Amino acid sequence: MNIISGKSIFAFLILLIVMSFVINNFMSNNNLAGNENKFKSTSIKQDKIIGVEIRQQNKQGDKFLIVADTLEEVESKKKKLILENSLTTIDQKGILTKISAGKAIITNNYDNFNFLNQVKITKKTRKFSLKTQTLTGTFKKGNYHTNDEVDIVSGNTIIKGKGLNIKKNGEYIKIKGKATLRMLLSQKNAY
Repeated sequence: MNIISGKSIFAFLILLIVMSFVINNFMSNNNLAGNENKFKSTSIKQDKIIGVEIRQQNKQGDKFLIVADTLEEVESKKKKLILENSLTTIDQKGILTKISAGKAIITNNYDNFNFLNQVKITKKTRKFSLKTQTLTGTFKKGNYHTNDEVDIVSGNTIIKGKGLNIKKNGEYIKIKGKATLRMLLSQKNAY
């Protein structure tokens, strides 16, 4: 019967420790490489363009003109556009809507929007304007809302409230909080 010597047990333990160290180091390097690949696939590519003018037309024939100081395109799952000091003009069969904002964030393939910093929407032919600090919503559904104070002028009517919720491009409008309504005798004082 062979008896294993203490030297061979000691050598085996050293070999086992070295092998575990090498395997652990190899596995850690693979994890780091996997994390780097994961980081690369989720990393964000950003391009900032100064002095932007974009013209588009959708399938319904609506024309869009977007003018902004800067445009930053963030390539991610939501395809985000960030516009600074933007003015958007929408021509819907001759009815012009102008939307200005200090910052506009458009996501989800141009469907969702978030307007920030002095938002103003104007429709001169309908004698309508809306002023607020922020406005969030979707273009396709026509739903948008804000929790900031709103000033709305429609014809000779002025409405002020603590927030706004609009569904289906104005079919449902709710002014949040305590709202005040003023009707003027002359439209030129309102608009």
